[in-house]
Order: sequence, then structure tokens, then C-alpha cells
Amino acid sequence: MNSRFRAVLFALLAVGQVAVCRYYYQWRFSVDLLYLIVFFIAIRSRYLPSVLSAALIGFAGDVVSGGVMGVFSFARTLAAFLLNSLARYLDLKKNIFVFLLIQVSLFLSNLVAFLFLVLIFRYRITASLLVFQPLATALAGTLIVGSRKVKALLDVS
Repeated sequence: MNSRFRAVLFALLAVGQVAVCRYYYQWRFSVDLLYLIVFFIAIRSRYLPSVLSAALIGFAGDVVSGGVMGVFSFARTLAAFLLNSLARYLDLKKNIFVFLLIQVSLFLSNLVAFLFLVLIFRYRITASLLVFQPLATALAGTLIVGSRKVKALLDVS
């Protein structure tokens, strides 16, 4: 049941991200559901599977967003490395640590991606990618992982 629940959760998050990017792209307050998949894999897997899955999921995010290929793949790979390193030292039974870990790691990942986008497209600095999206994603991730049953099924505790 544990692996079936994970597979269903990951599929729902991926479909939700495609729906958000395709139908609700005008929202300025978006949630990065693909990053939650990276988060769940990185906190429970070893180094190589977490980094490889983050690179592939980041590449899928590049395809869905229609931006420069490889920007989010590189940024998500760095975030997976950070998450994999820090998850060993934090108590993920407490929701505040889950919230802060998602928010800080997504902020750093988006900052790396944003720096590349500034260099390539000369984007102006906005708060949506660096502040609002990490906050909304951290809230969604904390709500998903918040209960004890979900933590037990995902092996977060």
C-alpha cells in the first residue's frame, strides 16, 4: 500500500501541475507541485536516485513551462542535493521543519533558475517566483504531509 499510495500521490501532483500550467497560468500565486515530488523523493532516497529524479522532474518542468531547457533541471538538481543532505539532520515529524525545508530549498532553487533567466532574457526582479511560489508550495506540502497517517505512508517520520 505504501508504494501504491506514493505512486498515486505523485501522479496526482504531476497532473495537478500540468493543469495549473495549462489552465491557470494567469495566476500570480502558483504552486509548484512538481517540486513537492522532488521533495518527497529527496528526503527518503539516497543521493544518486534523488539527484537523477530531480533532474528529470526539473526537465519535465522545463518542458511544461515552455522556458529555456535545462534551467529548472539544474536548479532542481541542486535543491535535491541540498534536501538530501539536510533531511538527515532535521526532525521531519514536526511540520514547521517540513514547511521551512520546502520553503527555503524552493527559494534557493528558484533563485538559481531566476539568475539564469535574468542572464538569458533580462527578466525584471519579481516577487512571484522568489517569494509567493515558495510560500504557497510550502503551505501545500505541509498540508499534504501534515497528518501522521500520510507521514507514515510516505515514510517521512
